[in-house]
Amino acid sequence: MPEPVQTDEPASQRQHNEDRMRRAYTWLERSERTGTEDIERFVFLWIAFNAAYGDESALREFVEGGEARETEPDRFRTFLGNIVQQDEAGVLERIVWDEFPGPIRILLSNRYVYRPFWLAAWGSERGADWRRRFDASTRIALAALSNRNVSTVLSVVFDRLYTLRNQIFHGGTTYPSGFGRDQIRDGSGIMASLVPAILEIMQQDIDANSDSELWGKVAFPRIEAEPK
Repeated sequence: MPEPVQTDEPASQRQHNEDRMRRAYTWLERSERTGTEDIERFVFLWIAFNAAYGDESALREFVEGGEARETEPDRFRTFLGNIVQQDEAGVLERIVWDEFPGPIRILLSNRYVYRPFWLAAWGSERGADWRRRFDASTRIALAALSNRNVSTVLSVVFDRLYTLRNQIFHGGTTYPSGFGRDQIRDGSGIMASLVPAILEIMQQDIDANSDSELWGKVAFPRIEAEPK
């Protein structure tokens, strides 16, 4: 079997954009074939979302070692800020306020998708005073929801969904049913509407400028396979 090797020329920004969108859309398409299975749908939707926001910085930190300059939530918060700025038609705002105000409120008030709650359960000092911080975070998010501050709402919502993602990906839930099914159902439904809209906003920017650097470079660029 030929061993994959990288070509001499680095991938162009256009190629990074094409690879990013192709990968994200394939996982989105797969999520749409899961029927009513919330866990599977959530997993495929998160992979699609991760394909959209992920960049080479995470892999570079892993290869180079040392302290991470940016956490994963930091990356997708920055990404979501760019998405909201590009959403001139207000698509995300309509989804948040017209389709999911109820499920979002329920998700925001759920302590089991709040990371400091689990840090406190593990006895970590980083979980100290989690209840006060949880209440304050929820108040901020609900106020943003009332004031139609979509950027703040999405930032907090995806931060909670990231905790849910970790529970699922790291075996913290029981398949196919068990404790926490409500947040999986609501999280899956919220992402099923938000992720396609996010990808469409990105695609519009890339269609207008195929060399757009707004979305960065993918961590795993396409590799050409050549004989040894």
